[in-house]
Parts: sequence; C-alpha cells; structure tokens
Amino acid sequence: MKTVIIGLGNPIVGDDAIGIKVMEYIRDTFTLPMNTEILADISIAGLGLVELFRGYNKVILIDSIQTGKHPIGTVILLRHEEFSLALHTYDHHNMDIFTSLEFSNQIFDDIPKDIEIIGIEIINPMEFSDKLSLELQNKFEEIVNQVYKLILEQLREEIKANA
Repeated sequence: MKTVIIGLGNPIVGDDAIGIKVMEYIRDTFTLPMNTEILADISIAGLGLVELFRGYNKVILIDSIQTGKHPIGTVILLRHEEFSLALHTYDHHNMDIFTSLEFSNQIFDDIPKDIEIIGIEIINPMEFSDKLSLELQNKFEEIVNQVYKLILEQLREEIKANA
C-alpha cells in the first residue's frame, strides 16, 4: 500500500500555511511507516492536486479550515460531507476536488478512492505573512502531535482493511 500525505496551503498567507508547516515539521521530526510519502508544500487545488494522487492507494490531505465552530488550532478528521470546509479543495479558476476526482477517474485507472482530510481551524486565511498567528504558534506543538496521531490512526485503519 502506498500512501501520500500532502500539506496544503500558501506559505505567504499566514495561518493558511498551517498544513504546510505541520507537514514540514512531521517530515523532519517523526517517522512514518514505509511506503508513505510526504509532499509538505503544495499550493495547488483542483486537477493539479488530483494529478498528485495518481499511483497511490491512500491520500491524506492536511489543510486549514475556517468554520468559526471550533477554537483556533482544533484538529479535525473531516467526514466526506465536510470536505468542502477545507480551504484548498476548491479552486476558483478550475474544478473543485470532487469534480476533478470524478473527471480523473474517467480518464485514469490509478486515482485512489481512499482520501482523507485533516483540517486545522485557523483565524485569518487572507493575511499576507510568512508567520502563523500567535494563537497557532502557541499551539503548534499540540497541533503537530494531534495531526501525527490522526495520520498514524488512518494508516493503521488502512493496514487492518488490507490484512
């Protein structure tokens, strides 16, 4: 089983970069099971994003969310009906991730069906900065540990399902 974990965001838009920063930290600090690849800094959506999924069995996306329903820094494994909460599953210029997946499945035979999104609640997705807000900076270690734990849980579930 091959898994790719992708950190989404824009590195110069403050809190929007949380997925990237968390995955860079996990990549540089922790160990993940074999056959797991990390793409820590991805700033694309739609068809470009789905193109990265090709050849993997499982995809885990780490992205910022802004629901206003959770405290800043809350880490959530999104249910499929909540995927639209992730800030990078929709591309205003092209297709959203769902249309892109549908289209890609008609053309390619190597698009995974198993896609998970881990969302991290943020404050302001539009502030130009290469730094996270103070609230996310203060919770960064806790956020990283929660995301890492969720990733390991998702990988264990996949291993059990294929055993």
